[in-house]
Amino acid sequence: MKHTLLYIMLAATLFLSSCTIEKRYANLFVEQSKGAQVAVYFPESANVTSQLNIALNRYSTVLNGFSQDEFLDIMYNAYAERLRDYNLNVYIPENSDDVPVDSVHWLVTLSRIEITEKIIEYEDVMFYNSHENFYKHNLNAVNVASWFELNNGDWLPVQYGEHSLLDGFSSKADDGSLQALNYTYSIDTLKITDVYNYAAYLGKLYAGYTYDSFMNHYISDELKKRAGEPALFLRYDPYRKMYVYLYMDDDDKFIEMENQ
Repeated sequence: MKHTLLYIMLAATLFLSSCTIEKRYANLFVEQSKGAQVAVYFPESANVTSQLNIALNRYSTVLNGFSQDEFLDIMYNAYAERLRDYNLNVYIPENSDDVPVDSVHWLVTLSRIEITEKIIEYEDVMFYNSHENFYKHNLNAVNVASWFELNNGDWLPVQYGEHSLLDGFSSKADDGSLQALNYTYSIDTLKITDVYNYAAYLGKLYAGYTYDSFMNHYISDELKKRAGEPALFLRYDPYRKMYVYLYMDDDDKFIEMENQ
């Protein structure tokens, strides 16, 4: 038992020491990146599709009247605005074929974006008298998948993000009788304005993911010089000047695509 406790304490000490080193490099990155120039390119169009729900034999109609231009403009403006909150300068290069890239000149390209509307089956679970009660509902969903290419002197692996916006859903169950639950629910169907608001949300989210990707690659490169590697993924909050520690497999960040 004593040996086990010793090993646990030693592992905890090494873990905290690693976090301290990572935070030190993160602080260096935040300081050195202030005022960095960031050239940001978004595509002129997205791949927009409507997916047939075979069981219902129908499509979602949320994207009726949808404007790709408006969605991408909203997303770009939110993305650029959030990057400025990290003390970065977003600019449009005079010559798109000659964009400087180094530690204080970054290039960000949203190379591909797919927007898919569909109807999904959602299963609501309620517990009553030690039994599970299942209620199935059909909800509209708008899935957005994005591929980013980042360069700060070297190309990072392609960064991928995928998120879905769903109908608003709420439910409740009361003891209506001894035999059954009194189950009620409500669905707030998605509107086109919700999709445009989602574009602003994604722009801000992806801007934070972009900064964190650059920062964590900097930390990783510095640790490799010491024959080490990061134990955790750091997210930086530019408003509270604080870090959030994530596990490497946490989904609150970009997914790095393997080079083909």
